[in-house]
Amino acid sequence: MAPKKKLQQKDHANPPSKSKGHPADSKNAPKLQISAENERRIRRLLLNTERLPSDASTPATLAGGNAVASHSQKAKRLRSVYDKLSLEGFTPDQIEQALSVLNEGATLESALDWLCLNIPGNELPLKFSSGAAPSIAVGDRSVRIISTAREDWAPAERSTVELEEGAFGASYRVKGKKDEFSLDCGKSSQVEWIRQYLEQQDQKEEEEEKQKEVCEVDPSSHAFSITEEYRHARLEALLAKQRGDHASQKHFSEIIFKLKKEFALLGLSEDVLESELQGEISNLKMQDMPSNSLQFISSLTKPQDDAKLKSKNAIVYIDGSASSEEIGHAIPISEECEKNDVEELELDNLFLEDPSFGRASPPEFLGNQKKEKPLQPAYLYTLGSIDDLWKKGDPQRFPKAVLQKVCQRLRWEAPKYNRLSAKVNKFLYAVSILRAASGHGRSRKSGGLITFNLPSQDEALRSSEEAQNAIAAFALCQLFPDFPFDKLLLEPYASMIIKWLQEDDFSTRIEDAEDSRRAGFVHSLLSVGGSQTTTSINNKDESLHWEMTVDHDLDNDIECCSTLGNAKMLSFDGLSPQEQVESNLLIDKLENKLKNPKYMSMLEIRASLPIAKLKDNILQTLNECDVIVVSGETGSGKTTQVPQFFLDDMIRSGFGANCNVICTQPRRIAAISVAERVSDERCESYPGSEGSLVGYQVRLDAARNKRTKLLFCTTGVLLRKLAGDKDLAGVTHVIVDEVHERSLLGDFLLTILKNIIKRQSLCNRSRSKLKVILMSATVDSNLFSRYFGNCPIIKVEGRTHPVSVVYLEDIYEKLEYRIPLDSMVSGAFLNNNRGRKLAKSFVDKRKAKRDLVISSWGDDTLLSEGYVNPHYVHDRYQSYNERTQLNLKSLNEEIIDFDLLEDLIHHIHETFPPGAILVFLPGVAEIDLLVDKLTASFRFRGQSSDWVLPLHSMLASTDQHKVFLTPPENIRKVIISTDIAETSITINDVIYVVDTGKHKESHFNPQKRLCSMVEEWISQANAKQRRGRAGRIKPGICFCLYTRHRFEKLMRPFQVPEMLRMALTDLCLQIKSLALGDIKSFLMEAIEPPGEEAIGSAIDLLYKVGAFEGCEELSPLGRHLAKLPVDVLVGKTMLYGAIFGCLSPVLSIAAFMSHKSPFIYPKDEKHNVMRAKLTLLAYDLDGGNVSGENSRQSDHLLLVIAYNRWAKILRENGSNAAYRFCHSFYLNSSVMYTVREMRLQLGSLLADIGLIGLPNSFQGNGKRNDKLESWFSDMRQPFNMHAKHSSVIKSILCAGLYPNVAASVEGIIGVPMSSQKGLSTGVSANNHSVWFDGKREVYLHPSSVNSNPKGYHHPFLVFLEKVETSKVFLRDISIVSPYSLLLFGGSIQVQHQTGLVIIDNWLKLTAPAQTAVLFKEFRLTLNSVLKELIRTPKMVTISNNEVVISIIHLLLQEGDS
Repeated sequence: MAPKKKLQQKDHANPPSKSKGHPADSKNAPKLQISAENERRIRRLLLNTERLPSDASTPATLAGGNAVASHSQKAKRLRSVYDKLSLEGFTPDQIEQALSVLNEGATLESALDWLCLNIPGNELPLKFSSGAAPSIAVGDRSVRIISTAREDWAPAERSTVELEEGAFGASYRVKGKKDEFSLDCGKSSQVEWIRQYLEQQDQKEEEEEKQKEVCEVDPSSHAFSITEEYRHARLEALLAKQRGDHASQKHFSEIIFKLKKEFALLGLSEDVLESELQGEISNLKMQDMPSNSLQFISSLTKPQDDAKLKSKNAIVYIDGSASSEEIGHAIPISEECEKNDVEELELDNLFLEDPSFGRASPPEFLGNQKKEKPLQPAYLYTLGSIDDLWKKGDPQRFPKAVLQKVCQRLRWEAPKYNRLSAKVNKFLYAVSILRAASGHGRSRKSGGLITFNLPSQDEALRSSEEAQNAIAAFALCQLFPDFPFDKLLLEPYASMIIKWLQEDDFSTRIEDAEDSRRAGFVHSLLSVGGSQTTTSINNKDESLHWEMTVDHDLDNDIECCSTLGNAKMLSFDGLSPQEQVESNLLIDKLENKLKNPKYMSMLEIRASLPIAKLKDNILQTLNECDVIVVSGETGSGKTTQVPQFFLDDMIRSGFGANCNVICTQPRRIAAISVAERVSDERCESYPGSEGSLVGYQVRLDAARNKRTKLLFCTTGVLLRKLAGDKDLAGVTHVIVDEVHERSLLGDFLLTILKNIIKRQSLCNRSRSKLKVILMSATVDSNLFSRYFGNCPIIKVEGRTHPVSVVYLEDIYEKLEYRIPLDSMVSGAFLNNNRGRKLAKSFVDKRKAKRDLVISSWGDDTLLSEGYVNPHYVHDRYQSYNERTQLNLKSLNEEIIDFDLLEDLIHHIHETFPPGAILVFLPGVAEIDLLVDKLTASFRFRGQSSDWVLPLHSMLASTDQHKVFLTPPENIRKVIISTDIAETSITINDVIYVVDTGKHKESHFNPQKRLCSMVEEWISQANAKQRRGRAGRIKPGICFCLYTRHRFEKLMRPFQVPEMLRMALTDLCLQIKSLALGDIKSFLMEAIEPPGEEAIGSAIDLLYKVGAFEGCEELSPLGRHLAKLPVDVLVGKTMLYGAIFGCLSPVLSIAAFMSHKSPFIYPKDEKHNVMRAKLTLLAYDLDGGNVSGENSRQSDHLLLVIAYNRWAKILRENGSNAAYRFCHSFYLNSSVMYTVREMRLQLGSLLADIGLIGLPNSFQGNGKRNDKLESWFSDMRQPFNMHAKHSSVIKSILCAGLYPNVAASVEGIIGVPMSSQKGLSTGVSANNHSVWFDGKREVYLHPSSVNSNPKGYHHPFLVFLEKVETSKVFLRDISIVSPYSLLLFGGSIQVQHQTGLVIIDNWLKLTAPAQTAVLFKEFRLTLNSVLKELIRTPKMVTISNNEVVISIIHLLLQEGDS
């Protein structure tokens, strides 16, 4: 039964790809343009290129249906696709050709793709065509479309009127009365009730058929509602105007004005709605008809007389005097008609929105009807009577004009005439008519494109106009055989219609014939398609088998004993003769050293170290256990002595030949310096030299030989060794130093070592051969001991020189310091300035964090009246004077007191003995502020100011080296540093340390996928490390600008592990590369496991990059990326650079992005640095002086130009000239040399992969060969064919760095609600373009050359990293073209009807459907080719691949236009 009337809730939900209030339309979107020549070239390439299908999906799955869908479900779905394609204007032959290729897996999207790709543009419907002329025959072969149906995909909505038409059944209209039952009355509640009833009827039918039907329009939506209101108000205003009712006209005009505003907000087109109302408006103007005009005629009959009406569609005449009750009995019903059909027929009549609907035809028309011919109620009733088209007395018309008006009245598209005959004197035409769908439920008519040809084409007509009128008359006759068009038409066309009517009995209607054809085609397709689909699935290309093969050699579940049995295991029970000889030689050399006075002197120094007393204890404990923890203070000697303990012990034991000790360091500088120091202690010339047992290996550098027994290396080097030897066979000891730093790779290594120890312990062997030693200056020893099964802990007490600690409360006492009330450190100042904006010069990086806390939890106690330091404990400070207690009570500990800092340094300088002062500050801004304060003071004027030295990573190496120099007599050196001086370097003359207790940490947010630099309190471990810097050569003093209470009670024991605050992308890739099993399961075994959200974010990125496929399996791309010691995005850029012939610039970019920016920023010279960058951009990529726009708007191209200019000057003019060049352009010379070495290393790795061929002369020592650099830079090499073309380079950057993409307003489908205000022009308040990353508004970093240009070439950019400080900033940016995104970006969705291309559900472009689908298929083919090239890289294949050549040709011609 029908539902009760009720107001339906309006559904304002938006599709996933749209932001609120911003529909994904094509207005203002970047337009994709391609020349006809390139379009033909790509199409021809696709026709001649076989592409492997993506993923083995069954047709049923591809269609979004059930894998076991019934025959009726498949038939209904395919029929729906057929009908929709016909409504889009495709011919039946085209549709059937497409569906035959796609088979039962066809979807509307895949069918549109096939049609747009394979049908010539001049044969496509106009809205799909790009306008390019066809140049190849498409009949011979076609491009296969792999259906990629999406749940969220839907065709663009057709016009409102088309979708709202109901079924056309019998109707009535009261003569002389207003139609009270029409939708024009504006009774929306009744309309909704009727529509809801019809929807329930449809749902009932669908349940009976067990088939789900997609509803194309939601009649309850707000857009539909205001459309109805607009139409009603528009027509009522016109009626009021005709009546002369000015008050009503004004009333409805105001309503129309308000509705137009809502149209604008919803993005609706008023012009479209207005055009759709023209038919109704014209009918209203014809409302005053002659009194003798006949309406649908019949007499009022009693119910018992209804049987006399033989036709169920008979027409009834209703006189104006008839009552409503009589009207209810006036509808004729045939005897064969079921009751539910009658109800549906009556309800459908209320959807007929044409005011002229239901007018009667002349009685002559009814009398001339052939009784055996069934009527066409759908078209006839909508068309109305003959009086609606022709008034008595009007002249007769041409068929073309009548057909045009009929199509307009029925809301069909205008007829299109196509000439068939090419002869000069013979005119023959066909006419094509695209009919709109009509009706509802079972009475629905599918509509679609229909083409008519004259029955006899032998007779030539005299002119094109005559031929067009003839075919128009034939179309009218075929479409409406029951309508007396012969009364309207001029001769000879009226006679033609009469003749055609006499010759054809019209026993089969056009609709019935079309329906039979479509149903028959679907049936035949399903009958044949089932067997073909099965065969297709069973005969997949075997070349894909390698992707599904599991590499059992890398299976993590292999029994540990069998694994170890295959590896070379050390045996202490016996040595081979060669090993015995080597061991004896090592013993002899060690004994000979004891005769060396220098060595003996060194032994005495080593014996004085605190760690020396525990040597025997360490060796004995390690002999009994597999893992020990050595915890000692800075200066105890553990880093240099413990590795030598094991080396000397094995040599003296006679097993020196089997000794292999590896000691990891967190930084390359530490590994090198420790190796040099140990080598010196052992009286060896240099690490890695002939006869030396000590060596080192770090990235870009190594000093080792085949006799090396003690290797110092970075953690990453040992992890790469594990990739080839997962059990570390042949390694006797692994020493992990500085474990307290809790680096990402350090914790990862500990997890792997624990698994190795566990596997070895399960084997039936007397003892494990691998020993693990964990060392740290200050560490929570129990944490590591518990992790390794409560292993022993050996603590080293004491240090070389004692360091006394002075805390903040004691500093206040000694300096008699009082915090001024106007100081920013004072809580009173914070209270008095509540709500005020602090000056920009104020360095308070904690303010943002404090504001975040206040805004998040509402805690404003810090700003309340009578501020008291929340960490002030009165009982702890009773022994201090009142001034100190007041300072501590009113102190805001979150802010660094620079006034106190300056006074403290002056106090040390004036009252303490000579010695350097080392000050720890959190960042560069704070360092610059303190340097300014000190150099401006009278105590550090003149020559003394030259020895106030900043120290941070942004400085040039020459400036950093100054901190190691000795100042002149009576000059005190003051070093102001970040935490770089905490562990990485040792400055021997530092006696005094001033610790502010702050540092900056990087935190990764997996939800936002961005890093934030957060200023934090250091840990107790960090504090001990800092104070240890003061006791290197003599007793020292550490002044702490934090209280003892904070150090003992509030500071963390050690800092937050990197695994809990860093991105895990590279780590997840290495887990799969090392075959360590399931990523999540492995990371859950870490000493402190990361969150599941961070793991999921990393895995998701690896899938997007293409490194993973299937169930966390490494793809060919992923296997190569795991071999490159760079970020996965940078590694992908390198691989694509080699494939697309721009290797040299990509190597430079990859080296800089993996190392650091070469630009230095001296104090107060940021503007000069930017000018230097812009000057460099004026050079061409090859080092010339040609200024071109193609080289601009890219930080990455700036790096390429800078390196190429530097390398050219170095090669031609020498190192001095290269240094002067660096100095002129604010470049760090040491970084340039490092990048040069990294280029060689990265290029050699690509050669190892097979993407380039390394000459034999460069094998082995190639990376140290200067000629190799020239070879990589040689533009004549195939891998550098396109190294001078910026459009290709930037496209490769897009391929590698994606999904790190941002876009301006015109390039996205919606703007976040928080950013919509004032962004109608896409420009912010400071006249900068506004950029978005898909989730939020982002900003270009001020250091970028793109931060403030006059305009951008394209609305898209790629970036290396996203960092959140005061805002979300993008670093290392390049503006890229739409071609780059289409070819190398994310998933592509084509909205064929609207010409909109959506990338990754948020980026948008506009292009004709034919062009968009061409790129979509080209992209799939490119992916297939690249996948094969990466899987089996061959130089010849890459250089000669037609797809790669076509891509480059396209980018060179149009990629940066």
